[in-house]
Amino acid sequence: MQADPIYQAKWLEIVKEYKTSNQTMKQFSNTHHIKVYQLQYWLKKFEMRAMDKPNRFIEVKAINMPITSKPLKVTYGKLSIELTDTFNEDTLLKLLKVADQVV
Repeated sequence: MQADPIYQAKWLEIVKEYKTSNQTMKQFSNTHHIKVYQLQYWLKKFEMRAMDKPNRFIEVKAINMPITSKPLKVTYGKLSIELTDTFNEDTLLKLLKVADQVV
């Protein structure tokens, strides 16, 4: 059984007002002459409805950046390493493990 859309709209406004009120549920309910359990019910109902909506993604376009031949400088504690674009990832990981023990 679905609630009347006008009734739902009324509760949506109440829930929005509660979320911005900085009051506890009990304080808000007393101020607005509603039952705490009603507020809890509608909060949960609107949160579940929001979870049912599909995620909205925005398109992100990648831009082509020119490749630079400058070395990348990695600082690890007192250790400083300059990496060229041809560095070996495995060698770097081994070096960092050794550095972790020494530094």
